[in-house]
Amino acid sequence: MYQIRKLTDCTLNQALQAWNMGFEGYFFDAKMDVDRFTARLGQENISADLSIVAFDGEVPIGLLLSGYKQIGDEWIAWNGGTGVATSHRGKGVGKLLVEKACELYKEKGIMTSTLEAISENKQAISLYESKGYQVVDEVIHLTLDTPVDYEDSLAYQPVYSSSQAARFLPLYQHDSPWQSQWWCMKDGQLIQLLGDAGETVAYAMFKRQYSADGTLNGIVVTHCFIRENESNPNVVLEALFSNIFPPSATIYQCTIAFFQTSNEVVYNYLKNKGFHKKVGQVWMKKTISIGVAENI
Repeated sequence: MYQIRKLTDCTLNQALQAWNMGFEGYFFDAKMDVDRFTARLGQENISADLSIVAFDGEVPIGLLLSGYKQIGDEWIAWNGGTGVATSHRGKGVGKLLVEKACELYKEKGIMTSTLEAISENKQAISLYESKGYQVVDEVIHLTLDTPVDYEDSLAYQPVYSSSQAARFLPLYQHDSPWQSQWWCMKDGQLIQLLGDAGETVAYAMFKRQYSADGTLNGIVVTHCFIRENESNPNVVLEALFSNIFPPSATIYQCTIAFFQTSNEVVYNYLKNKGFHKKVGQVWMKKTISIGVAENI
């Protein structure tokens, strides 16, 4: 008989064991030590009260991490990772975790639940669909191993600030995958391109990654949008990315993460610049409740 406990009722070692067992043999190496695991919980705003761990007796065999936030008038929850130990896969544990998580979301007054799943993980996608989730977009990770040249027309003024300020932009796209959002970019930057009248014509959030000796290793962009119906989109995007990916004495990797393919203007531009897909995911949503949340 399996038991489901909230993360608040588990020890840190039990949660870590559930994570490492649950993601054994995953599409990439997800194994973590206790320091990385606790850092992830904070970095991704995971709620210990909404996250759950599955037990077989006293042995942790799986978990489902969740976070939540108010976006406009709506409370959104996101699945921050679901894993089941190889010894217990195909035995209904994943189904039990998703069902219990959705119950907790409803009790909390959550209106919509979202998640991303690896496109090749058909079994997981089928499970989520059986529980009412629907695919709403494709999310991909694009990479460029060698920076390319950009032609900045100097017609737009770049303005930099903390990524935390992005949510106040009128152009900001709140309806996007949770890992691309401003709250997951605690150490990131926001760049806005301003037109002649001081209006924002495009923006992006990004972070730079350095080695121990201070060498630039990579730049990751997690949110990038251009003003709708922009008359010269390529000129704007050239200016934007020339500031995000500047010339460097050393080669660094350029990455666009959690990018929605429905963002067609930017997507087509990036493909033409040589960016290629590294990982593909589906973005899924489920309506939990309708109306004003009262229990948050």
